[in-house]
Amino acid sequence: MPRAILLLLLSLTLALAQSTTSTTLTTPTIVQSIPGSKYTYFGCWNETTSVSGAGGVRALDGGTSEVLQGQMTVPLCLAFCGGGSATQYKYAGLEFSRECWCAQHISGASARLDDGACDTACDGNGTTVCGGSLKLSVYQLGSSAAVRITYMTAVIALVGTILFHLL
Repeated sequence: MPRAILLLLLSLTLALAQSTTSTTLTTPTIVQSIPGSKYTYFGCWNETTSVSGAGGVRALDGGTSEVLQGQMTVPLCLAFCGGGSATQYKYAGLEFSRECWCAQHISGASARLDDGACDTACDGNGTTVCGGSLKLSVYQLGSSAAVRITYMTAVIALVGTILFHLL
């Protein structure tokens, strides 16, 4: 009888342990901006090396690149393109989890995709997105917030001028 109770308790313990074990999968997220960086997220763009008529030219061509297998992160790429390579580039793009591409323009053969198309985690930080297969997470130098502020300043100035003339 005591042996049967012991077996029953062991079975219940094993069943409880199995039922509480779970696996959590984390979906990498897009980094919109990095504190202290002059780059902001510009979208997910397709690579152009296999696009008909692009002549094998990359979406971010004419600049520089680096591959950091097992180490690449968004901040590392933005620092590299933002002057770490001696030239400050307008665009920084991360591709295939470990590649960083820098250029002054985006190829006309490249098109902006849905942000979800860039779904590969960075080698150096599995919680953030670093492009995908033939897809780049692109960052642009210059803040989109600055553009919004300039626009809002112009609107406020226009409204102020109209009110001044009406009064």
